[in-house]
Amino acid sequence: MDPNHISISTTPGPEIDGQPSIISFLTPEQLNNYPYLSSLRQLINAAFKFNHGGHATNNLFPADVERLRSDLQICGELGPDSFTYIVSAPTPNGGGTPRLYASASGRHVRPEGYKIGPFKDAPVQPRQVPLDSEKFDAWELKLLVVDPTLHKQGLGSLMTKLVEVEAVKRSAEKTLQRSKTESTAACETVSDHLNGQAEVSKNKAAVDKKVILTLSAAREVNEAYYLRRGFVTTEIKTLPKGFGNTSRDWDLCFMQREIII
Repeated sequence: MDPNHISISTTPGPEIDGQPSIISFLTPEQLNNYPYLSSLRQLINAAFKFNHGGHATNNLFPADVERLRSDLQICGELGPDSFTYIVSAPTPNGGGTPRLYASASGRHVRPEGYKIGPFKDAPVQPRQVPLDSEKFDAWELKLLVVDPTLHKQGLGSLMTKLVEVEAVKRSAEKTLQRSKTESTAACETVSDHLNGQAEVSKNKAAVDKKVILTLSAAREVNEAYYLRRGFVTTEIKTLPKGFGNTSRDWDLCFMQREIII
């Protein structure tokens, strides 16, 4: 099945390993019906295992750690006020499943907080972002993953940028009190989407509040990576041994940065 059969907006992506790619933009409903949802879960689990499993974290997490146990868990974690980008190879001629290269989602932050992490029955944690709704609008970067064989090719930065641009766009729409229930695919090409400064500047000007990007991450796994990319750690929660099937106590970082486009 071709993603276009369920009206997914696509745009040409970067060349990967000398081959073309496409970027798909999915609303929650489209993600729920995405024909390659199982492949997306496999990508997320492979990336999580590579970064967290076994020797990657001095055996903090088990070697066979899984981020997701079911396809529907992806949609359940993101909720209705979210969006997802997926970079993949074009659908093979004659059908079949395309290779998925990277993915990232954005989820609107609610002042009351929400469940964190991949752990069943995790406690609700308040978000460590300014929650004055008159001055700030916050979005969480969720499920940012890259195929472990494609690291250091800029895909992580690309996915983060896509989420940032869409977050600013949606914050502008909220500020202007638009009643859209879905965001449309903004551009014809990735270059237009990321470098269309006229449209981005207009959206930024329409936002009468700061737009904040937040995330949570295991401290010894990803904190340093995000610190190098301009995030600041706003709170650290120490979680007990066994929480997330861990072998010892561990720290969960809450991080944020203002989106500057």
